[in-house]
Amino acid sequence: MKENLKILIADDSELMRLVMRGFFIKYLINPQIKQTTNLEETFNLLSAEKFDLLLLDINMPNGDSSPNTVFMIKKDHPDLKIVMFTGNDKKTLEAEYTAAGAIGFIQKDEHMNKVTKEFIDTKL
Repeated sequence: MKENLKILIADDSELMRLVMRGFFIKYLINPQIKQTTNLEETFNLLSAEKFDLLLLDINMPNGDSSPNTVFMIKKDHPDLKIVMFTGNDKKTLEAEYTAAGAIGFIQKDEHMNKVTKEFIDTKL
């Protein structure tokens, strides 16, 4: 397991940010976690700091995160791992986002704990 990963959680829901922060703290060694609540803040922080992982909500204020958003972020930050995090249907959207450069897709539902743990164990 990697240590000291620098993670950015971009989600407008305070509850979801707290939950995901808790997962990362529980399953990773000494993660450095920052949070944003909209795309503008996310782009500003990505411009100012280097991160290892971006957990990116699809539906947020100041613009939704489209596959093009992922493509643009990857263009500027090719080493950044992006994981989509959404209440939207994974089956409908996952292929578009992974084709744009996301490495994973976590759907906000009752299986979120299991999927997040598997993701941390296999992709980080």
